[in-house]
Amino acid sequence: MDRRTFLHHGCLACLAGITAPLWLSACSTSQAITGTLEGDDLVVPVSAFTASGGAPKPVVVATHPQLKQPIALFREGAGYRAVLMRCTHRGVELHLTGSELECPAHGSRFDTHGAVLHGPASTPLRVLPATERDGRVLISLKA
Repeated sequence: MDRRTFLHHGCLACLAGITAPLWLSACSTSQAITGTLEGDDLVVPVSAFTASGGAPKPVVVATHPQLKQPIALFREGAGYRAVLMRCTHRGVELHLTGSELECPAHGSRFDTHGAVLHGPASTPLRVLPATERDGRVLISLKA
């Protein structure tokens, strides 16, 4: 292999090594949407559960500047379930990976109902009441 080919392949491999984690993380997490606060409720439009191509999305990650951690909002048939994305072990913000919530700090994993699948966390996640009204999902932050 000549020097030019070696440098070309080396640069491409380095570039792939740098950008691959960015591409993979983009695929593994949902794009967060910013909800609005109305009294004690975080409000998210039902339309947030529709992907750009019209396909239904089973989960939306909702945020607001006044919240410390985001909320994972799952659609289940005609209803919704909201789970605070805060690890009960050390309070670290969780990541949504497929059908689980995972703590990047110590590896705790939770299911979509907030139950602990793998420690060190031993306490389930906080589940918040969520109801649909007038094309909007209201997540009660007071409960």
